[in-house]
Amino acid sequence: MIPRILEQLDRGRKQFSWKELCYGLLPCATVMRWRARAQSGESLVNKPGPQKPEPLNLALVKTKIAELDHSRCRSAGTTELLAELSSVISRRRFRELVAEARQNQIDNMKRIQWLVPGVAWSIDTTQYGPNKITPLRDLASKYQLPVPLAGVQEEGARIAEYLEAMFKRDGAPMFLKRDLGSPLRCHPIDAVLERYSVLPLDSPPDYPQYNGSIERSMRDLHAALDQVRLHPCRSPISIDLELATHRLNHRCLRSLGHRTPCQVYHDPAKRQRLHGLSRQRIFRELFEQFWQYVQTMPDRNRHTFNAAWRLVVETWLRRQGWISVSAKPNNPVSTDSEPFCSQN
Repeated sequence: MIPRILEQLDRGRKQFSWKELCYGLLPCATVMRWRARAQSGESLVNKPGPQKPEPLNLALVKTKIAELDHSRCRSAGTTELLAELSSVISRRRFRELVAEARQNQIDNMKRIQWLVPGVAWSIDTTQYGPNKITPLRDLASKYQLPVPLAGVQEEGARIAEYLEAMFKRDGAPMFLKRDLGSPLRCHPIDAVLERYSVLPLDSPPDYPQYNGSIERSMRDLHAALDQVRLHPCRSPISIDLELATHRLNHRCLRSLGHRTPCQVYHDPAKRQRLHGLSRQRIFRELFEQFWQYVQTMPDRNRHTFNAAWRLVVETWLRRQGWISVSAKPNNPVSTDSEPFCSQN
């Protein structure tokens, strides 16, 4: 997020001074510090405090934190667990992980439904035999953009070219959901997003449910490919992908009012198409709200910045009516019971 902010400010540097650009948004000294660190190749946000003497086993720490009893505002047992782990993790980092685990539990209790086609896409990569397949999905219509990228290796440069081709053909969304995998978070992809003014929404660490729609899409794609490849005459993977994608896009889905993803995605009355000025206005609104929120945060690091960005975007999308958020239904409890014999 910070590199994108710096790129936007550098673009406006041709007409305004740094002080004028930063006025009302964020302190100019903060921007200059970020810029100096970026030019020297340093990390833009550094962890404060001395380093711990023992190495940190992050997976083990997260497992122990997940075993705590988390409520909406507090987690029981954190004092004892922090005392146990004090030699490997700072109090600040421990609090961040506890808050992250608590937020994940809250996220598990809610369901986000995207309402407007064209606003947000989702991207991820899956393994199918020897091939790495990278599908793109519109989140509101569940439309699988044809044809997914396929290759032996997962290369950021090829994925960036594929994204740009899809943006040129279908028009770019406003948001792109992606996982934390390095091929999806590389400079070529970020450059494409920057050119088309697409804002990224990165999944939290170790929380694939945030991008659950594309996870479901990949399971459906695997099943459709298995059906296509039952034919004795084998075709190249690109042709099989085109057939499988066509089948998925032309299923009537109850969640879409018994319409197909193709019908919903290409409906001109519902499809949202945003152009340059609208995108710049949305970016400025979101950034102003994001910076106001960040100023109230006691702990600031890469993870809390990303979490704050996701929260600001979700709140803004709800106000626009582009998403709805509801509680997930509890698992139904059966009232059937086995017959028993009374001793009375």
